[in-house]
Amino acid sequence: MKIIVLDRIEERHPNISKADAAAVWASAVASMPGLDKGDPRRYVGIGFDRKGREIEIVAVRKDIDTWVIIHSQTPAQTDIKRKLGFIGGRR
Repeated sequence: MKIIVLDRIEERHPNISKADAAAVWASAVASMPGLDKGDPRRYVGIGFDRKGREIEIVAVRKDIDTWVIIHSQTPAQTDIKRKLGFIGGRR
C-alpha cells in the first residue's frame, strides 16, 4: 500500500508528523467510507501513533493501492468516535 501525506497535515497540526499520519492510517484500528460529501473514495479512520495518541485520519483512495491523507487531528472528534464504535457501546 502506498500512502501519500499532504504537506498541510504538518502545517495545520505541527504535533502530527507526516510519518505518524501514514503509520496511523496503515494500522488504523477502525475506518469507514464516505462520512461527508458523498465521495465514495473518502474514508475516515482512527488509530494510535507510537506515542499512544489517538489520531483521526481522513484519506482519499486514489487507486486500488494508493491513499492520500488529507486531514489528521488528535484527539479524534467525538462524533467520529461514535460512528466508528469507540463510544456508545458498539465496540
